Amino acid sequence: MLAELLARLNRMITWPPPDTDRNRFLFRLTFPLAALASVYVLTFALVSDGLLPYFVSIVLLMVTGVSGIGLLLMRAHRQEVAAAEAAELARVEGAAP
Repeated sequence: MLAELLARLNRMITWPPPDTDRNRFLFRLTFPLAALASVYVLTFALVSDGLLPYFVSIVLLMVTGVSGIGLLLMRAHRQEVAAAEAAELARVEGAAP
């Protein structure tokens, strides 16, 4: 049962994320919110000198990094597809005068 669940999750989770409008919206929303939250919690951790706020700020910094990397990977994929489409269009226009 656990093996089936893990196999199903393995098919569903992809990295880099597919470049869809929904994913772009979610990543563009997550990145600044996580950045602001991590700065706020890190400031609180430095002032209070508590151990738990440090752990929370580290997790928030990781979320910020992952969402930033996801945005960059989606942008690179989008640019690669646009370049391939432009090359194909130029090839077709050059072949049919």
